[in-house]
Amino acid sequence: MFEISEHESNLLQKAVKDGNAVLLLGAGTSATSLNAQGQTVKLGKALAGELAGMAGFPYANEDLPDVIQAVGPRGSEVQLHQLFRKEFTRIVPAAELNELFQYSWRRLYTWNIDDAIENVRSPVQLRRYYNGLNDKVAIDEGIEYLHVIHLHGEASKPEHGFIFSPSEYNRRLNNDKHDWYRQAAADYAAHVPVFIGSTLKEPILSAELDRARPNANASLGTAFLITPDQFTALQKAAYQARNIVVVQGTLADFIEWLGKAVGRGMSPLEISKEKNSFTETVASRISPTRAEISTANSILVHTWQDAKNKADELQGLKRQQAARAFLEGEPPSWKIAASDIPVWLSATDELYEALSSSIDAGDRMFLVYGQSGSGKTTALLQALLRYVREHDGRAIYELKGDVKSLRSSLELIARLHKDDHAIVYVGDAFIYGDALGEDALALPRGKLTLISSARSNEWRQHIERRVGDFTTSFEFQRFVKKDYPALIEKLLQYVPSPRFLKMSPNERAQKLATSQEQLLIALKETTASEKFTKVITDEYERLSDNDTKALFLIVGLATISRTGISRAAAREAYNRLRMGSSFEGAMRQLEGIVSENAIGRLVARHELYVRHIVENVADFSAVVDAAIETLRTYTKYALPVVKNVDRLDGLLFKFILNHNFIGELARRRNEVEEGLRVFQSFEIEFQLDGHFWLQYGQYLVMFGELEPALHALEKSIAAYPENIFAVHALADLQLRVAHNRNIYDATTVALIGDAVETLEGLHAAQSDDTDFYPIVTLADRHVSALIKHGQGKSALSAAQRYFRLIEAMRRTDMQIDRARERFAHYITHGTWEKSKPSQNGQPKHRRRARFGR
Repeated sequence: MFEISEHESNLLQKAVKDGNAVLLLGAGTSATSLNAQGQTVKLGKALAGELAGMAGFPYANEDLPDVIQAVGPRGSEVQLHQLFRKEFTRIVPAAELNELFQYSWRRLYTWNIDDAIENVRSPVQLRRYYNGLNDKVAIDEGIEYLHVIHLHGEASKPEHGFIFSPSEYNRRLNNDKHDWYRQAAADYAAHVPVFIGSTLKEPILSAELDRARPNANASLGTAFLITPDQFTALQKAAYQARNIVVVQGTLADFIEWLGKAVGRGMSPLEISKEKNSFTETVASRISPTRAEISTANSILVHTWQDAKNKADELQGLKRQQAARAFLEGEPPSWKIAASDIPVWLSATDELYEALSSSIDAGDRMFLVYGQSGSGKTTALLQALLRYVREHDGRAIYELKGDVKSLRSSLELIARLHKDDHAIVYVGDAFIYGDALGEDALALPRGKLTLISSARSNEWRQHIERRVGDFTTSFEFQRFVKKDYPALIEKLLQYVPSPRFLKMSPNERAQKLATSQEQLLIALKETTASEKFTKVITDEYERLSDNDTKALFLIVGLATISRTGISRAAAREAYNRLRMGSSFEGAMRQLEGIVSENAIGRLVARHELYVRHIVENVADFSAVVDAAIETLRTYTKYALPVVKNVDRLDGLLFKFILNHNFIGELARRRNEVEEGLRVFQSFEIEFQLDGHFWLQYGQYLVMFGELEPALHALEKSIAAYPENIFAVHALADLQLRVAHNRNIYDATTVALIGDAVETLEGLHAAQSDDTDFYPIVTLADRHVSALIKHGQGKSALSAAQRYFRLIEAMRRTDMQIDRARERFAHYITHGTWEKSKPSQNGQPKHRRRARFGR
């Protein structure tokens, strides 16, 4: 029993040691456990016989599904549930089932309705339980937690139903209400599935796997089927064709094999230490809690020597490919930054001096900002590596984009550096949102320096206001003439361009000088001898088919959002759009255009490439389709979505729904109704998600549909009353509707009164770091509405009150200053100047960024 080849044994061992194995348990895993009466749990034929007798049928060894189908109309549901509770609750798990939980698993799905797993004691992972027929899908929480999903229901929760009979299978399939089954198929494709005690004759799982496969026999990766059953040569060949390794044995045999091949257990800490050197460091210096192990998994340690060793591994063709991909826009890595592939630009010298001074001074935060495609991220990585090279013994801690808590990560790093200063690289400041400033201030000054980057407009419009008081900022400028020779050398070395090669040195320099764009665009235009936009357009239009273009757009939207998309979500969205090509086939067609980033999420080559395609080249309906199917991957989660997915997926969800993003695309293409389809597609699924209705309403406002927008914003507040952005947007809209009404009647008065009460309350409660100004909305909308309806005395009184409120404000801003001037002019001269504030009172300009604190 349990005969397995050396190659297959190594695959299974690695999956277990990496915490990458997904368990799918059938009836056989409960066969040796005992029920509350001390008897072997009734399964299959034994249960079928008892059910048949209960309904008054003679039993002739029929299969359980057939028996349940037959006894259904004659049996009592109450009796059935009583039987299930008697047989399948308070189970005493067998020794081998207890042993199974001394190892760490990615997820566990079970077709059993008993509670044997719940009664296992002292597992190495914390467990969370989900009813597959009722509960929404939950995101992976890391190896410290094991999600246990009862796909067919639970004996202790009969109110949620069961799946036993063919009709119950069919109903679930027809209603498309099997989110956890769909997730099981995604986990099958993404990890290493291990089936134990199952016959693999599960119609819903088969349907989902078939949906993911290009054809019935295609593989989704290696799977293992552990079963005591005997198979014919033909049956084994059928499994082999789908890359399913059949191992004859029971659960007890599997546990015995695990003990010999892996050891007597595998805890989350052991797995984390093997995969991440930082976790090893943490475990060697402190006794980490489960939460700290989870936090440590999202922290990487970089030293100059490690980065240099990895860079030195790039030789021959691999080096050529990596260099070309980087020069054409693939995101930089520490390995690339440590090599001589990137040019050390003149601006990088200035950046290094500013960075070094900031770290040496123990600043809380250093942030470099610049245009997309300017080379700022590469320069920052180069500068950081040079700093640790010149300061022997220093290291850089990098927080991965999927880190759950910025503050917890900083506190853990600080624990390891009680008496010295740490350097922490957090990458793109954009993804940390409002928490960045508060978390950066959580530790005493001098404990660590956060290093980050941002787009110029994001720094000036949002981030500076939150962190500017304690941040040293540096503006990364465009490359200069002094950089031309080194850039040209790299292009000649790594980018095939016969025309460029034939040019004289002066002609090459002149060619580079003619492009006044960002570095990325300039390099592309120099070697292609064509405008960047034409090169990108041609590349997209040469993609082999619409399936490949659809996958590009799915990944492209996630690239513009700067989050990337998980392979599982991309596959799920793509499989709803594809006509013929498999996901893997389309990915092969996109080689060199789509790749995995450092945390395994798919990204297209560069945002500048994708944005041009999405805004100007791709059919707008194809963009909308990609947006809709990406959003549809979120319908399996509980609402509100952003509270039930991780940070990056939450940002992606918000970005795709963003009314400005969709609205500007629709406006460019004159396709307002087509853009509206993004929102209309989810009025039911996201009806309890306040963010969805907020963006829906603002999209309608954007195109003058004010009355429908009122209803959408009211739904947003009903779904999420605490969202002050929605409250502000509704009040703003109420004043606009009131202004546009023909008469000053009770409805108009009520609209104005409700809005004013809301906005004045928001103004009184507003903190200094919010992105909108209720007082600016009042300044324009309220006074304008009163003047328009001939309420001059009330308008003057309101203007005087608002002027006093503005005078009492501590902060200043271009829009606030403008509102103050308009009020003063109106109070003094009695004339009201029209204004066109940006939507929702959000200012278009901020203070200029500063170098220094």
